[in-house]
Amino acid sequence: MLLALLILAYFAAVNVVAYRAFARDKQFAIDRQQRTPEARLLFWAALGGWCGAKYAQQKLRHKSYKQPFGRHLNEIGMIQGMVLGLFALTFGVMMLFPAVDSPSTPSSKTASGASETRPDPAPPSISLRPPVGRPAGL
Repeated sequence: MLLALLILAYFAAVNVVAYRAFARDKQFAIDRQQRTPEARLLFWAALGGWCGAKYAQQKLRHKSYKQPFGRHLNEIGMIQGMVLGLFALTFGVMMLFPAVDSPSTPSSKTASGASETRPDPAPPSISLRPPVGRPAGL
């Protein structure tokens, strides 16, 4: 549960950073200042901030006509979508087929401190013969 919260916090933070990077670059463009390199904007999108980057691109109308950049941003989104889909599919299948515990030999300590191993119980035997006392034809 803690791991899931940390992952959600990471993705929320990286999306905010990606949005702010786009917003800052848009402001730099308006003020005619030194611009943020496109590689850095794509870097934040690739780290998991694709949603924030795409939202900023649409809302701020920033870098929406620059086609190589837009295509690269969309490719990052497709790759992240495929990874997320594969992740969901993998864990969905794992939920359908739970792992089987492997047999192990538990040991317990006796009063004297010596280790005593217990034998594994024999697996139930499956017989194809009919039960005793019942005719085979019925």
